Amino acid sequence: MKKYFLNTFIAAALVAGLSACFEKPNLSYSGPTVVEFDAAVTTAPAVGRTFPLIATTNGAGQLTTRVNLVGPQRATESVIKIGVDAAASTAVEGTHYRILNNKTATIPAQSSFGTVTIEILRVPAQANTTLTLVLLLEGNGTDILPSENFKRVGYNIRL
Repeated sequence: MKKYFLNTFIAAALVAGLSACFEKPNLSYSGPTVVEFDAAVTTAPAVGRTFPLIATTNGAGQLTTRVNLVGPQRATESVIKIGVDAAASTAVEGTHYRILNNKTATIPAQSSFGTVTIEILRVPAQANTTLTLVLLLEGNGTDILPSENFKRVGYNIRL
């Protein structure tokens, strides 16, 4: 019994002594304020690409993707411009999709999240055809930039 108490005391002293040596890490972000697609952060990139491809179907309707603000929250709303990566996209705007809300995402005041809404339009079905739409964050044009690693998200539209 004495040996059990002695071993317990030594183990507790060892744990307390070793944990006192570690500094508490500062987990505050101190870089520039950027925006990123949440799906690009939480979903693995597609094969051969640096961004994820989300599968959808012809005429899927409205799809919403979250946009994250990385940095301090703002006192006023932030309007983020959304574009299309023409080099990586094969879908045609107005024929296969529409970006709603004037091609912008709004991040409300005192929030870290906004949304982008696109509409996948119905077109005549074509066997074994898949189109790609790649959205691109452009920032707000002044002090909020797109995150270089997470500024794209793609959709595979199966016709």
